[in-house]
Amino acid sequence: MTWYEDLFNRQTFLDLYAEQDSRLAVQEVDGLVSLLNLQPSQSILDVCCGYGRHAIELAKRGHRVTGVDLAPLQVNAAVAGAAKAGVEAEFLVGDARHMRFQQGFDVTLNLLTSFGLFEEDAEHLEMLARIADATKLGGLFLMDLWNREQVIRDFGEREIETRPDGIKIEEQWSFDPWRGRIDWDNTVRFPDGSCETWHQSVRAYTLVELKNMLGHAGFEMERVYGDFQGRAYSLDSPNMITVSRKLGG
Repeated sequence: MTWYEDLFNRQTFLDLYAEQDSRLAVQEVDGLVSLLNLQPSQSILDVCCGYGRHAIELAKRGHRVTGVDLAPLQVNAAVAGAAKAGVEAEFLVGDARHMRFQQGFDVTLNLLTSFGLFEEDAEHLEMLARIADATKLGGLFLMDLWNREQVIRDFGEREIETRPDGIKIEEQWSFDPWRGRIDWDNTVRFPDGSCETWHQSVRAYTLVELKNMLGHAGFEMERVYGDFQGRAYSLDSPNMITVSRKLGG
């Protein structure tokens, strides 16, 4: 089992981050609507949708949304979340490398650094090719990633967070320049003395690497932003948000 199959099917991971991330999703969707000039009733595919926090918020605003994620736990939570919110959205269990949508979506999304999880560059190229297949000619694809340059420059090897509920989260970080990957190990200690651990790893692409990969898949990168407020991308930006257009031919 891969680290991402393990982690994203853990109820503990969902419980730890779902509430705070759902609050942030409202602001992030505000940004998406502005950056993409989204119009009512556009069809949107959210690739690696997790438990659907962005997809559900977009559905609330009248968009036709489909979400895909490889973790059944996350997809089940998304279905339940949509029902609770009283909105219609389709959520499917699926691997982004093997999707089979055919040019049906006005807009495709890949958010919150859910690109770069696989071990090989070829797998990420395959994922982009499948996203291109799903995007209409002339349609837009938005990717939201960490700003690799800022993360590496301000790198800290150890971070500890003690939450108000008494849960303590410790992260041990490392960067491998030969692999171009950021790795970190998480240890979560609960007030009752129990503990859970897991590993995470992301291939941290540069902007030019990503531009070339998108071009290979049939996209042309048009814009890059440093956050969801649309500020210019720089070394100090928290995010690297790219907007690309599906080319014809």
